[in-house]
Amino acid sequence: MDRLIRKYALQNAVFYNGKADAGAVLGKVLAENPDLRKNVNNVRKQVEKAVSDVNKLSPEEQRGQLEGIDKKLLSREVKKQEGLPPLRDARMGKVVTRFAPCPSGPLNLLHALRAVLLSYAYARQYKGKFYLRFEDTDPRVVEKSYYKMIEEDLAMLEARPDRVFIESRDMKVFYKYAEELIKRGVFYVDFTSAEDFRRLKKEKGESAGRNRPAGENLKIWKDMLRGKYREGECVVRLKTSMKNPNPVFRDPPMLRILEGNHPLVGSKYKVWPLYNFANAVEDHLTGVTHIFRGKEHEHNTWVQERIYRALGWKAPSVTNFGMIYLPGEKMHTRDIKEGIKSGKYSGWDDIKLHTIRSLIRRGFRPEAIKSFSLTCSLSKTDIKLNLGNLEAMNRKIIDPKANRYMVVLNPVTISVKGAPEIKSVKEQLHPDFPGRGKKTIPVNLNEINISEKDWKAFHGKEIRLKGLGNIRLKLKDGFYTDNRIEQSMQKIQWVSVPNVQVEILKPDGTEKGIGEPAMAKLKKGDIIQMERIGFGRIDSKTKNRIVVAFAHK
Repeated sequence: MDRLIRKYALQNAVFYNGKADAGAVLGKVLAENPDLRKNVNNVRKQVEKAVSDVNKLSPEEQRGQLEGIDKKLLSREVKKQEGLPPLRDARMGKVVTRFAPCPSGPLNLLHALRAVLLSYAYARQYKGKFYLRFEDTDPRVVEKSYYKMIEEDLAMLEARPDRVFIESRDMKVFYKYAEELIKRGVFYVDFTSAEDFRRLKKEKGESAGRNRPAGENLKIWKDMLRGKYREGECVVRLKTSMKNPNPVFRDPPMLRILEGNHPLVGSKYKVWPLYNFANAVEDHLTGVTHIFRGKEHEHNTWVQERIYRALGWKAPSVTNFGMIYLPGEKMHTRDIKEGIKSGKYSGWDDIKLHTIRSLIRRGFRPEAIKSFSLTCSLSKTDIKLNLGNLEAMNRKIIDPKANRYMVVLNPVTISVKGAPEIKSVKEQLHPDFPGRGKKTIPVNLNEINISEKDWKAFHGKEIRLKGLGNIRLKLKDGFYTDNRIEQSMQKIQWVSVPNVQVEILKPDGTEKGIGEPAMAKLKKGDIIQMERIGFGRIDSKTKNRIVVAFAHK
């Protein structure tokens, strides 16, 4: 113990200008050796003495002694990596995190930002494990297709799990621990109706069967498994206190009868674990050390700790974070399902949605979503997200990669008068990377297309057709002036003939126009920048038609 305390006292001093803090050192010591908590007062005294001795050393002596113990301790890698604060009770190589969705729909941005990406980032930061676990113990809401879709979403986010677990495969394990807790009187079977139990909770009263002998509860439990009772007749409860100040904690349900047909196990099981019991058992079985979930689950943490205590298990470290609110209409999974059925949405990747597959379809990169997740932190404070920050992060990533193309929306055809004979012009695919080469843009001066918006806005003014020359716009004619380039002159995109048809899918509707013929060489999945319109990803293409899913400006 002396060596352990000395190690962390020296490390803390080296990291903080030669002055170690006893509280910080004590936290490190107890995190590495939790058994020392049994005698914490004695440990605290020894830590205080070690800190006093270390703080008398010069910074050079502190560093030299720490290097003599272990050179790796001089590294502050964990504190610096990816902008994440150090994790409480975390040991390098021992951290196990998990993401545990219900397979009732694919993932959205709110899932990703904290529950997925922070769990994944911490597991990687501490060289630990990240697991995916399907919470599928309610056969009424589970659908088979969503298991695969959620795994695909994690792959799109580049957050692949080290292992995948499915709760419905562990039903016999749940039954084993439920039976053990029934025998010990921790769980009991309750026949009180839901309505009557709400009344009992309000009145702080007890149900008739609460003090039934464990042997009788065990017999009823086995009858439940044999199918003697129907859905709603009885539940298994955790015995806490019906006088607890918080009604949520008064004998919460642990298992109930459901008669739905499960997509993976069919009608084999009738008794299903509820959230708190399933989570406590699964987190223990899979060795989860750290859990990240919303603060609305704080009461669940309290309940699960009682299950851990009853079974003699060590509870994981739980971090509860605040709610995240996205701009616009709040959409639940059930609302999206109804929207897909009604035709309001084309599918789970409809660009009006904030699902992961929608964002990736539009050209948002997983690196940007990961960086954005780090800005959300793990604070309990609710936050309203500005998606402009996500767009800025994504723009920084895709701007160097996205070649430039001219697209004209709602085209108006003009004839350019007085210009020298020009058959084509050449433009860089990307102005910052000349090595990528140039594209050839054909020119027919009698058929130059500009957007209707520009045609109305710049009538009677001198403007520059990008890469072609300057014109003064009058009605359906543009009178060529010269080819000088002035920074103050408005530059607009244009398309001549031949061209390709372009559709841009935006959250607020579809825009149509034409694009330069070089776009015909693009492939599905290419991310481009459309001059003065914005970034997008090629969604589909045919011989003469390009569909672009719009990302952002």
